[in-house]
Amino acid sequence: MTTESRIQPLPCWRRFIILATVLGAGAFLPPALLEWSRSGLANAEYWRLATGHWVHLGVRHLALNLAGLMIVGLLFKRHPPLPEWTGYLLISPFAISLGLLWLAPDLAWYRGFSGCLHGLLVFTALFNLKSEQRWSLLVLGFVAFKLVAENAFYTPSVENPFIGGRVVHQAHWLGALAGTIAGFLATLMEKRFRRPAKSSPE
Repeated sequence: MTTESRIQPLPCWRRFIILATVLGAGAFLPPALLEWSRSGLANAEYWRLATGHWVHLGVRHLALNLAGLMIVGLLFKRHPPLPEWTGYLLISPFAISLGLLWLAPDLAWYRGFSGCLHGLLVFTALFNLKSEQRWSLLVLGFVAFKLVAENAFYTPSVENPFIGGRVVHQAHWLGALAGTIAGFLATLMEKRFRRPAKSSPE
């Protein structure tokens, strides 16, 4: 199997539409039952580790994440292979959720896809680092700047009136970390499946 055959097993526009549809469907689910909840997890409601990232604070919060998802889809011509791309979306919610348990001890509950979205952007940029080096570095630099700025000006008690809640910047950091790991793993997988060059005849 060549690298080229693994890059686009499913048209990228279709995978993003499917993901957007899944996020949109979350608006019709009961957020109180699915949100990331520290007390819920303490009561063995472990499904919240995953589902907390698929529900939102409201329609505007959902629309903001869908817009971010569209931007990720448009920023790059090439996207990670579908198995790795899907694997990231399945695993990253658990990684971010566990990280929030340890790194945000004062956080009682959380909803939103923004952490996973930050990681997906980093993942895609790292995957394109060789083919679109300057653009990928520019995107990674922007994400790094955004994370540093959020940390510098973050005020836990201040809510964002647009989304109807406060921004949990730790989720963004954890998502970016998950995306970094996924990006390096995808690069290794790409090298593994790359067809070796034919040796010249002697």
